[in-house]
Amino acid sequence: MTYDFYAIKQDQIDLLDFILTETKLQIIDHYSAYDEEVLRYTSATDITAKFDLYNGGSFGSNFALWSPEFKGQPVFEKINLDPKRCKGHTFRYSTMDWGLIRLYLGQIKGNVLSKSHIGHFNEKGAIGHELPNSIIGPASVWNWEEINKASRKLKYHIHNKMAVKKTGTYGILKNAEILEQQGFMLQ
Repeated sequence: MTYDFYAIKQDQIDLLDFILTETKLQIIDHYSAYDEEVLRYTSATDITAKFDLYNGGSFGSNFALWSPEFKGQPVFEKINLDPKRCKGHTFRYSTMDWGLIRLYLGQIKGNVLSKSHIGHFNEKGAIGHELPNSIIGPASVWNWEEINKASRKLKYHIHNKMAVKKTGTYGILKNAEILEQQGFMLQ
């Protein structure tokens, strides 16, 4: 399942609050900061303290959404970095696994608002991408019914409760629409 939508900072904060208070989903870094471990966030305030949700361009803030009801466990893979190419940094972590829902928050660069995105593998797609001896294990351990239920709830809330306008299949949330009316391009 994939779904794209337009949202800016306050819309994104409202969405993060919904995720943390109205669902059983946990918000986890998709990629950790350099030289740090992956963080789990318990409030939108924690996220806004760490990330600039306004400036940056496409997919400025990336998260993995996970629930214990999904049965499978996220895997945190350490990525070794070349300090010569990464301003002295030597590692970061990536959050991986078949049943995670990805949340990418778009941002503004110049006068362009990039889209935000939620998405995840379906069971058939995950099984089709499995590799022997993979660190993330088999897709069959995940509860795909619960993953689909959680993602449908999230998409429904964004598209039917938060979006004030639609363009094609994309929802445009309240504050993103205000930007569009001010001449910003949605991309």
